[in-house]
Amino acid sequence: MKRLCALCLVLLILVPALVAAQDQNITVTLHVVQRGESLYQIAQAYETTWEVLARLNGLTQPDSIDVGQRLLVPASPDAAGAQTVHVVQPGETLQSIAQFFGVSESQLAADNLIVDGSIFVGQALSIPAASVEVAAQFPGSVLNASAEAVVHTVASGETMYRIATAYGTSVNVIASTNGITDPSVIYPGQRLIIPGVTPPQITASLPPSLAGVDVQPLVFLEGQTGSFRFALSGPAVITGSFLGQSFMALPSASPGTVVVRVGVPIGTPGGIYPAEFLIQPEGGTASAITANIQIVSGGYTAADDILVIGDSTLLFDPAVEEAELNVLRTTMANVTSEVFFSGPFGLPAAATITSGFGNVRSYNNGEVTRVHTGTDFGGAPGTPILAPAAGRVVMVSTLAIRGLATIIDHGEGVYTGYWHQSEAYVSPGDIVQPGQVIGAIGASGRVSGPHLHWELWVNGVPVDPMQWTVQAF
Repeated sequence: MKRLCALCLVLLILVPALVAAQDQNITVTLHVVQRGESLYQIAQAYETTWEVLARLNGLTQPDSIDVGQRLLVPASPDAAGAQTVHVVQPGETLQSIAQFFGVSESQLAADNLIVDGSIFVGQALSIPAASVEVAAQFPGSVLNASAEAVVHTVASGETMYRIATAYGTSVNVIASTNGITDPSVIYPGQRLIIPGVTPPQITASLPPSLAGVDVQPLVFLEGQTGSFRFALSGPAVITGSFLGQSFMALPSASPGTVVVRVGVPIGTPGGIYPAEFLIQPEGGTASAITANIQIVSGGYTAADDILVIGDSTLLFDPAVEEAELNVLRTTMANVTSEVFFSGPFGLPAAATITSGFGNVRSYNNGEVTRVHTGTDFGGAPGTPILAPAAGRVVMVSTLAIRGLATIIDHGEGVYTGYWHQSEAYVSPGDIVQPGQVIGAIGASGRVSGPHLHWELWVNGVPVDPMQWTVQAF
């Protein structure tokens, strides 16, 4: 965690709300999609265009909206019944949000169709705008608590227009502040400085040892990586559990930040899942926090992956498969405090991707039930395999199914695996650097032809490795 502390990263929870976009003289209000409505009809009702609604909500498929979906729409500043939108943050409750905005808990629940008092991180709650005046902000990270600016982390599907509107500023202001020449080109995980915005008060009461907690992204995706980031007021140990995974963030030697990364197992049904944390300050009383996390489907479907493997019953023996998988689980279960990586990962081979993570496939015309837990790169035997990030080699071994295999520990529970190699050029204990040649593509183990099968595991769970090539964790 020393690397993170050196950044002097102070993370606060921001109270999000949406108010006037100053350069366009509009307020942003909330519309809940009703049965039979189209984006075009909604746009007409609010005297705007469907293109504006699509940009404002980051809709990549404007012809596909769901009943109950909440859309941000522009309305006149004096529109009756204008709504403020608050996005639920970790540690907040319906009661704490109601108290902060000066409304009753029952009214807040009724306005948002909440029947059991249960809310989840990332949920958008509509609140009468007249009840409070707060700065327009989306969840982000504050790099310097005293600076008149916040840093917004771009989420998947967001546009510069939507971000600017949410913070009550203009696209030009954000673009010029961040040196962006083409505002249409931003990417998930990118951090944008939003000038002139002061972070407001959090609605929830946090333990004294905890200055803030941030969840990225607010909505987790099946098969991908999510992060919980804690800003500590002093040395503390944070333990917890999520989706059956136990984890621990090591205590920092001085006030700073600790991070817990979790993998969402492929096959996890969409829904709301509790993330439970126990904060144990040094010499103090432990405190518990629960954050309900929404998980949505990764949209994985059956692919045209019908692989023909040589006649070897051994390679399809469930006992052999499970024993080999246990070797991987044991090797990649440790969470080490040393962090080797920084920034996005590189690609492990200069080769074409032949099969993506999550593809559902069959072997030898059998049932289409096999889930692909990595990304395949096709290449001729001998094609170099590159380390995508720095790390320590923890295993080089020949396995029945995965063939000649190498595993690299990148720190903080992040591992990468390289299967079916023809050669391995590293040994356990070696420290590798990004771009270093660690092996060669081959056809060892259970394969239909030469290729590299690349996996990335987080906290003992295989996740989509390509997410790590476009997003800096």
